[in-house]
Amino acid sequence: MDAQKYLKIAIVAVIAIVIFVVGYGIYINEASRRHIDKMEAAQYTVLPVAHADYRDIHAVVENVNLTARAAWTIDITAQYEGVLDGIFVRQGQRVEPGDMLATMNNNDLAAKLAGTEADIEEARAKLINAEQTVNRYQYLVENNAISVQEYDSAVAQRDAARAQLESKTAQRDLIRSEESKMIVTAPQEASVIQVYRESGKYVRAGEPIFMLAELRQLSAFSVMSHEEMERLMAVGGKFILEIQPHRLTNKAYPMDDKFPPTSLRLNQFLLSMTSAVPDASTDVNYHEVTWQVENPTGIMEPTYYDNVTILSRDTVRVLAVPSRAVHRDNKAGDLFVYTLDDESRLVRRKVACGINGRELVEITDGLSQGDRVVIADPSEYSEGLKVGEAEYEF
Repeated sequence: MDAQKYLKIAIVAVIAIVIFVVGYGIYINEASRRHIDKMEAAQYTVLPVAHADYRDIHAVVENVNLTARAAWTIDITAQYEGVLDGIFVRQGQRVEPGDMLATMNNNDLAAKLAGTEADIEEARAKLINAEQTVNRYQYLVENNAISVQEYDSAVAQRDAARAQLESKTAQRDLIRSEESKMIVTAPQEASVIQVYRESGKYVRAGEPIFMLAELRQLSAFSVMSHEEMERLMAVGGKFILEIQPHRLTNKAYPMDDKFPPTSLRLNQFLLSMTSAVPDASTDVNYHEVTWQVENPTGIMEPTYYDNVTILSRDTVRVLAVPSRAVHRDNKAGDLFVYTLDDESRLVRRKVACGINGRELVEITDGLSQGDRVVIADPSEYSEGLKVGEAEYEF
């Protein structure tokens, strides 16, 4: 019995040893494999990889040079000479029709008005006296107490007094009309972009005091290539103008602190094309394009802007990859990308591109959905190189 017991124990021990040896061998093999893979991976360059996929993109044209102009400007001039009593607006302020911009004073005009008012009172008194004389003479002539000639003379003096009063009244109205020009008002809704004179300064008739302009809507001019025109027009006729923020901070014309609500950022503006010469459909090298810019905040000024961006307001869903993945062959002029084969080796593939987005570019030929494209500098890597991959977020 003891021999059988010891035999069973020995068999169990041998089985346990075999299981341990086999398990340990499997562990060693797996650890070795992981270590080899790790060592091999360490020998490969790890590059960011993106998958070609269908995405909504805006058409974008960058580095456009654009000149903006005010829809109109007007100088508000002094209608009569005098001293500026007060200025009630500042640069950048928005004004409505009839708003008071400034007041002026002319002592000579005030003295003339006072003198004319005194003359009117004197003429009115003479007229009243003459009318009373005529009324009295009319009774006397009817009763043969005076001659008709004396009555007619009284009537003539009354008519002369009335004419004198009317003349003095006309003079006063004329002076009052001139005096009304001492109040300078806005002829229409606009922004004050220049204040030429200071309070207390003397100005002559015809000298400018303010410059007003319509800045809420600007016209703009740019020159664009036919390729750029096609790229933009492919996604509709509504656009957004984007200007580098630093170009909008140093303003020649200050603006109001309150901005109207808008869905755009402060450096973005709604843009529409008003004309293109030649027409956008004409295949020429360049087009002279005129735009209309909506500028409700007034932050954009009539001046020259370089390196602006124009993008379509609408989007289109296309097969796209990151723009950084597409390269141009300097010799052949072809576009290409690096893709990965089943062994994670670089494969150069010729592609055709369509719409350029801000960070994406449409692929019209050469790739399929799901293809892996590499974000790599073509000057540093060559076809056939085996690489590691890291997911590129876009």
